[in-house]
Formats: sequence, C-alpha cells, structure tokens
Amino acid sequence: MTVPIPPRWRGLLLTAPALAVVAFAGGALLLAVRGSIADGLGRGWTLSAYAGFLHDPAFADSLLLSLKIATLSTTVSAALALAVVGAVSASRRGRAALETAARATLAVPHLLAASAFGLLLSGSGIVSRLTHAVGWTDGPAGFPVLVAGPTPGAVLLTYVWKEAPFVTIMLLAAYTPAVRDLESAVRTLGAGRLRRLRHVTLPLLAPALTEACLLVFGFTFAAYEVPALLGATVPGALPVEAVELYRSVELDDRPAALALAVVIGMVIALVALAAATISRRLLRARTGS
Repeated sequence: MTVPIPPRWRGLLLTAPALAVVAFAGGALLLAVRGSIADGLGRGWTLSAYAGFLHDPAFADSLLLSLKIATLSTTVSAALALAVVGAVSASRRGRAALETAARATLAVPHLLAASAFGLLLSGSGIVSRLTHAVGWTDGPAGFPVLVAGPTPGAVLLTYVWKEAPFVTIMLLAAYTPAVRDLESAVRTLGAGRLRRLRHVTLPLLAPALTEACLLVFGFTFAAYEVPALLGATVPGALPVEAVELYRSVELDDRPAALALAVVIGMVIALVALAAATISRRLLRARTGS
C-alpha cells in the first residue's frame, strides 16, 4: 500500500539533499570565519589576518591570478560550448555524439586531467618533443613555458577541456525542440546565423548559460588540484596559498589560511548573487513580467 505524501513534504524531501549541502558549506564557512579572527590556537578575537592582506602585495597578486584563471576559463568554456551546440543542434546524430563525448570527458577526474596536461605541455613533454622532431623548435628551451610559467597556460587549457563539456551538457538540456522550432521559423524569414544567435538562441539559453558559468567560475576559482600541479609557485592561486599556509608548522599562519578561505567563499557568494540577479532579470524579460 502506497502512502500519499503531501505536496509540502514532497518538495521538502526533494530539496533536502541541496539543503544539507548548503548547511554543511555554511557551517564550514562559519568555522573558517571564527578561526580567521582568532590566534593560532583558536583563542581571542583579532582582525590581524585580514589586516595583513592589505599590506601584502602577494595577496593581491594571488587574488588577481585566481580571478584571471576563473574568468578566462569560464568565458572560453562558455564560448566553445555555445559554438559547438549551435553547430550540431540541427543534427540528431551530431547532438547524440556531442553529448556522449561531453559525458565521457566529465568522467575524467580533474587530478588525472591535470597530470595528463602536465605530461603533454611541460618543457620535456610530448608536445615539446613533437615540435622539436618536426623542426618547429630547437628543443625544450624553445617551447613556450605553459607549465609553472609566468602565465597559467596549462591551467587554463585543463579547465577549458574539463569545463566546456559541462557547459555543453547544460546547454543541450536547455536546447529544447521549442528553441529549434523558433530558430527554424526565424531562418525561413531570412535571418542569418548571427542574427538567430543574437535574437533567438542566446536569449532562450541565457538562464542555463548563466547558471553553468556560475558553477564553472565558482569551481575554478576555489579548486586546488590543477593550479597546484600546473601553476606557478609565485604567485600561487588563492586555494594553493590557503592550503600551504594551513599546512605550515607555524601556528600563526593558521588564521591567515582560514582568512583566505573566507575570502574565497565571499568572492563566490558575490558571483552567485550577481548570477541570481542576472537570471531573475532574464526570466522577467523573457516572460514579460
């Protein structure tokens, strides 16, 4: 015998996993806030960890580096996903092949992807040897420094390879038959590809694209593995600096590490607030309410 569940309880049960994750993340952030305003032993109240950031140029360099990695990764991943989805959306076989390839890429862990790109793009890696073999470079010294170099080239390539498929799946889910029908109708009226993209495809896919970009930005801004393996030591990305400080034998570094975690959480919260505002405005513009 099946016991009917009231709609109120059904909605609560469906949202319980998400609420549990939010509660766990919120509790962890509160603990980080408390530890960041205490001394190395977790006692007292002080803002010295945050005040130290204002006088430390390394903090500004790390923050700018993390913002650059997250922004470029998100922008390039979104552009690639939008272009690929628009190119294969009219073909059922192309859509199925694209979705299969995207899901296969998502199954690869970020740590494994970073290791693979390190083997490919390092000065003595596979790509460097191939370019030397065909005569394009004179050796490792002539190959661009992509791993642990002044620019986070390998980090960006790894993130784009991993996150573009995720954005693609999000867009494919929003690319419903209704969107294709509207595109077909506009095409019969003489609209070109760019005009269809600007006036039909982008407005209809904007909410899904905004949510996907938020998730990609939040992950790439706060992730540790890829910048730790492929990024430069100085300046390091904020997550790398936070972990290194937390692992330090000096107890005075513990509040600074937790303060960096709080800064990372605040940046992601601000981006989430901005994305929610944009999504709400896009929905209102779409529905006319």
